[in-house]
Order: sequence, then C-alpha cells, then structure tokens
Amino acid sequence: MKTNQVPWILAVVIALFTAGCTTPAKDTDTNMLGAPAMTPEQKQAIEQEISSLVKEFFRQVQKLDIETCMTYFENTPDFQAVNPDGTLGNYDALKKLNADGFNQMKTFSVVPNKEVIRVLTDSLVLYTFSMEQNATLKTGQKMKFEHVAGTMLFTKINGAWKATFYHESASAPVAVN
Repeated sequence: MKTNQVPWILAVVIALFTAGCTTPAKDTDTNMLGAPAMTPEQKQAIEQEISSLVKEFFRQVQKLDIETCMTYFENTPDFQAVNPDGTLGNYDALKKLNADGFNQMKTFSVVPNKEVIRVLTDSLVLYTFSMEQNATLKTGQKMKFEHVAGTMLFTKINGAWKATFYHESASAPVAVN
C-alpha cells in the first residue's frame, strides 16, 4: 500500500512552530559580549521570563493561531528566519509560510524533549529546543516529525522580549496510520 506524500512546504511549516519544553537551563557563564556580569538571581529571573514566554507561545502554536504566534517575533527589516529547508525569510515570509501550513491542519501537538536557555546579557537570550511534533491534517492524514530542533534569539525591546532571529531544522515527516 502506497502512502500519500505530504507536501514539503507543510513539513517546513509544521517544523517552524513547535515545543513547550521543560528541561531546566544550565548555569554556565555566557558573558561573551563584554556586558557587566549578572548575579545568578538575575540570570534565573531572565530564564524564568523566557521559559514562561515560550510556553505561552507554543500553547498558541498548538491552537494554530498565527496572529497571536507572530506577536512573539519582532516585525522589523532586521528580523531573519532560517527555515528547515535552508531558505531564508523575513517576518512577512515566516508569517505567510506558517499561515499556509496552519490552514491545512486540524490539530497540532508537540512532545518536548529538551530546552536550553542561555542568558547572554540582560537584554539578549539564546533559546534552543528539541521535540517531536504530531499533526492531523484537515484531510484526516496524520503525520509525525520525530526530530525537530530550533533556536530563537530573544532581544528585550522596549521592556518586552521579542524573537529577532529564528532557525529550525527538522527530519522529514513520517505518515502515521
């Protein structure tokens, strides 16, 4: 029996928005930028802010709410996304790509594996995640991404954390019966 192939664009879209991880961040010195040293308490507070932020972001992803999801990204000409297929995109391209994918899905869920939060400065944080993703298309077809990993660079802008860079890699989807 031959399984229908899922369009590659859908694979890219599903891989772009996922996670909700719970592994605690490692406490390592990341003062590579010459910023004044932060106390462990300051780093921990920032890690908690980012952890809460991404958990809420990924809840919105699972709701397939593209408008709310995109509020977590900084909409400027400097924003950059690297898609799982190796293409580069700006804010508008990322939004369109994911809106097209969300429109094909009935349900979407993630199974977190790991997250790492590296506080680089009091206004710059690198967030890395890995997870598995599961989707049911509106056609009824189910698929699974067994390996997805991504990185978001968060910058504190006007008192709010915004992703200013996004990069994701994913294995090809596997059809699920």
